[in-house]
Formats: sequence, structure tokens, C-alpha cells
Amino acid sequence: MSYMHTDGVEYSDDKKTLVSGPKETTEITILDSVTSIGELAFSGCSGLTSIVIPDGVTSIGEGAFSDCSGLTSIVIPDGVTSIGKDAFYGCSGLTSIVIPDGVTSIGEGAFSDCSGLTSISVDVNNPKYDSRNNCNAIIETETNILIAGCKNTIIPDSVTSIGEAAFYGCSGLTSIVIPDGVTSIGKYAFWGCSGLTSIVIPDSVTSIEKWAFSGCSGLTSISVDVNNPKYDSRNNCNAIIETKTNILIAGCKNTIIPDGVTSIGKDAFYGCSGLTSIVIPDGVTSIGKGAFYGCSGLTSIVIPDGVTSIGEYAFTGCSGLTSIVIPDGVTSIGEDAFTGCSGLTSIVIPDSVTSIGEGAFLGCSGLTSIVIPDGVTSIGEFAFKGCSGLTSIVIPDSVTSIGEYAFCNCSGLTSIVIPDSVTSIKKLAFCCCSGLTSISVDVNNPKYDSRNNCNAIIKTKTNTLIAGFKNTIIPDSVTSIGEYAFTGCSGLTSIVIPDGVTSIGKDAFYRCSGLTSIVIPDSVTSIGEFAFKGCSGLTSIVIPDSVTSIGEFAFKGCSGLTSIVIPDSVTSIGDGTFSYCSNLTSITIGNQIKKIGFDTFQFCESLKEIHLKTEKPEDIEIDFLIVPENCTLFVPIGTGYAYRHDERFSIFKEIKIEK
Repeated sequence: MSYMHTDGVEYSDDKKTLVSGPKETTEITILDSVTSIGELAFSGCSGLTSIVIPDGVTSIGEGAFSDCSGLTSIVIPDGVTSIGKDAFYGCSGLTSIVIPDGVTSIGEGAFSDCSGLTSISVDVNNPKYDSRNNCNAIIETETNILIAGCKNTIIPDSVTSIGEAAFYGCSGLTSIVIPDGVTSIGKYAFWGCSGLTSIVIPDSVTSIEKWAFSGCSGLTSISVDVNNPKYDSRNNCNAIIETKTNILIAGCKNTIIPDGVTSIGKDAFYGCSGLTSIVIPDGVTSIGKGAFYGCSGLTSIVIPDGVTSIGEYAFTGCSGLTSIVIPDGVTSIGEDAFTGCSGLTSIVIPDSVTSIGEGAFLGCSGLTSIVIPDGVTSIGEFAFKGCSGLTSIVIPDSVTSIGEYAFCNCSGLTSIVIPDSVTSIKKLAFCCCSGLTSISVDVNNPKYDSRNNCNAIIKTKTNTLIAGFKNTIIPDSVTSIGEYAFTGCSGLTSIVIPDGVTSIGKDAFYRCSGLTSIVIPDSVTSIGEFAFKGCSGLTSIVIPDSVTSIGEFAFKGCSGLTSIVIPDSVTSIGDGTFSYCSNLTSITIGNQIKKIGFDTFQFCESLKEIHLKTEKPEDIEIDFLIVPENCTLFVPIGTGYAYRHDERFSIFKEIKIEK
């Protein structure tokens, strides 16, 4: 149970917990009875400029004021004992914060991404935290861990650790001195400190966690004290290297990778947008996950022959890269390795590669050609999705599986040949390939075929058409139009479904916006969910007497339809089936209907007439019915009283007897 106040603020039924505030609010007055600000209560209320927290409040929940960017000041009352994780995350307008003496718990990232903060102080009587020496930071007194800093922070000599996300998103921080007593730097500690230009790691630091300096795009100088036993910046390389393993764990735009390095670590150059070029020495054998993620300024890179693996997200978002050569030693290309490399026009994949990971080249819209080597056995999900510049591709005989969405939205592709080795093609592998005019399957393939030169892929054993295109002619032997078979085929203008087809699967013709008419044969018994959703060009459709069920949202958004007749054989119409059919004026529903789903006619603004042929309205299960105000219901002779006295049909201003 909850209680809604007149100003749109939601409270718990006892009015002690503030559950949520309205997103559009600028000022809020909280009830004095409140003792707790709930999780995410004001999250995303960017227009909120001021708020007074009552003295009775003892806790501020996780993310309670996250992304309240308009909030310029806040007073935390003395009664507060706990401030949750990310409580004030992204409050970029806040300039100062005072932690009262009662606070004994502050969650991770409570003040992360508060880029405007210039002053942080803790009450001198607080037993758990302090801001010693007017350091403009929050320090856990017992452990000497600095848990939150700002752009004016001076780290005291007594601090031993820089905690997780301590300076996260502190873009105004331009310089910081890490004192000799610090032994560890937590994950995300300086994440996104884009104004930071230099960093010195003292000899006392023995632990630097992942993403500690990720997104510090302004860094030009990184050095490690020569006496540090764990890390070094040999040869003035402007990077942090783990001495024992020779893994480069953090670099910047001025980094020169030394010859002794054997691995580019996880997220080493993450978000280093100023990096334009880098030479990877011959001794490097692996490029870690996210190593160059978001290095949008990088235009070229040479990967040496010694590299055997390219990790997940290794070059994601390197939109400036125009070409790359993958050396012969690489056997696998990780998930999303080159996702979003939109400037990439060509890439050479060596024969040594056996698998192309999920999303490996996702969104590489500039890629015009690629040769998949004979050793590749699998093409992962989303591997080439959105490679709209790709005009041709040869799938080698070694490939056995093609993942979901593998070539989805490759609008430039005109033809594809499926070799005899492929035994698994997942759903939507070729969806929205609007340019495809020719597709064929090798005659020796044991699992799939393209019989009668039909320009489609058919599952041989089940006679299910799983992928079709604008030139497809469905063979008479096909018994089912599979799920997503023609999804996004905007160039399809007409199609003949043969008499042998018994089912039209989920999303079968989804977003075939060019389709103007279709005849469904008498053999079809079911029309799946979303089957014709978004077929905006469809002006007429005939549903045969054989159909017994029409799935949810089957005709949603078919804005060209003006009338439709549902035969007597249909017993159920799914949720939202005709929603957003904005030009639909008339619909006739057969006499065997037993269920009309939720919001079946939602946003059918032009609907003037519904003709219901069933003589027993009490037999119809109706979840929720919305029709335009001027829509008239026509019912059979002798049923007017029953319909008019059924509350579910009271939304109709007029119920007429069918002539």
C-alpha cells in the first residue's frame, strides 16, 4: 500500500517512507513524518533545484537523488545515520556537502559524478568519518580509506587507500598528489577524471584495481616511482606496467609501449579518446578485454604477429580506425571486438581464426568487404549486424553455425550462398537485409535447402521457411512460415502463400512496410504474435475460415488497413492485435469468439463500427476494451438487451441491432 500526497509525492501507507517524487518537479516539501528517503525516490528528477529533508529522516536510500543535476544545495539533517550507494550520483550542480556527526554508513559512490563539488566536510564529532586537515574529502577514520573526493581535494599523508569510485566522474580535477602512505587504489577510483593531466604512483602502492584511471582522456603523463616493487613505468613510457607479469594495465594518449611488455591489459586505454596512434611491440601476445575501448581518435594500429588473442570489446568504439590487419597467430576474435568501428573499410582475417565472436563487427557500417577464412567454423550472434556497406560475403565450407542477427541490417548485401557444412542458422540471422535479391543453399546441405530456386532458406525436414526476401517465391511444399522469416523485408510488395501452409509464425512479416496485400490460404489455422506488425502498406487482408487463433499484436501498426473480417472459426484474438491501426474504420468478429485480448483496439482512432456476431456476450472473455468515443457496436437480432446490460460494453454510446 502507498499514499499519494497532493503534490504528486508517493509515501508508504504509514507516511514514514518517501517512495518517489514526480519527475517534473522543481521544489518539494517533504512531510515531517518521513524517516526514510527510499531507493531511487528522486532519481532522474533533473529539474529539482531545492529540497528540504526533515529532521526526522534517518536514512537516504540507494540512488535516492541520483542524476538530480539541477540540485545546487542540500542539507543533510543531524538525524541521518546512513547514506546509500549512489545516493547523490550525478548531482553535477551540487557545490558543497556537509556530513553530520550522526552518519555512520556511506555507500559506495554516494557522491560519484558530482563534478561541481568544490567543498566536502565532515562534522568533527562524527565517530566514523572525517575530513582531516580540511582535505575536502570523506575519509573512513578507522581504516584511513578516502571514500569520496572532489576537484579541490588534497589527500592527507595519513590516507592508506583510495576507495572504490572515490573521484569517479570528477571532471574538474586537474591535478592530484597521491601521498607515499597509500597502498591501494580501488576500482573506478579516478574513472572519467577527464581534466587530470598527470599522475604519479608512489612506491608504497601495491594494488591498483581495474578501471582505476579509465576515461581519463586528458592524461598526458603517467609515472611510477622507481622504488615501487609491484609496478613500473619503464623507459618513461607514460604507462603503468605490472613488473612481474609485464602487463600494461593503464596507458594514456602519450604512451609508448616498451618492448618488454607481453600483454595489453584489460581496459588499459579505455576511453583514451586522444590516442591517435600506438605501436604494439612484437613481444605482445594478447590484447585484453576492452583494451582500446572508446579510443575514437585512433586511426591506425598494427597488431604484431605474436598476438594470439583479441579480447572482448578490445577495439569497441574506435570509430576513427580505417583498416586493420589481424596477424596469422590469432585464433579467435572476441565478442564485440570491433563493435562500432564505423570508419573501418577493410579488414583481413587470417586463416588461423576459427571463430568470429558475438558482435565482433557489429555496426561497422563502413566495411565494404571482408573475407572469412576457410578455418572459421562459427559466426556468432550480431557478428556483422549493421554492416550496411557490406555488398558481398562468402561463407566458407568450414562454417557450421550462423548465430542470431549475424547479418541483420546488412542492407547492402545482394546475394548469399549457404554452404553444405552449415547445420545451424539461428533466428533473424539475415533479417532486414533489404538489398538481398538472391539466396541459395548448397544442394548437398543435409539440413537446409532453397528448393525450386525460391530465394529462401527452408528447413528440409519440417518444410518450414525460416528466411525469405523480397524476391522469394514460397514453394508449394512449404507447410509453415517460420518465426521472423520475412522480418524487416521492406522491399517485399507481394507474396503468395501456398495452400499447404498451416501456420504463420511469430513476427513472420514484421515491418514488411512495402507489403500491400496478402491472401492467407484456407489451410492456415494460426497467425502468430506480431505476424504482420508494422506492415503499414497493407490495405487489405483476407483471413480464411480455417484460422482459429490470432496472436498478440498480430496486426499492430497496420495503418493502411481500413476494414477487416474475422471469420466464425476464430475463437481468440490476442492482446493489442489491431492496436495502432489508425485508419481501421470497421471490423467484423465471428460468432465463435471466446476471448478478446487486452487493448485489442487501442489507438484505432478511426474505428466507427464493430460488428460482433456472437449471440451470447456472456461467453466472451474480455480483458480490457478501449474504443473511440463515436464507435458503434452492431450485434445480432435478439441480443440487444444482453449487450446493453453487460457493463463491459458500456463504453459504447450506441449499440445497434444488425440488419
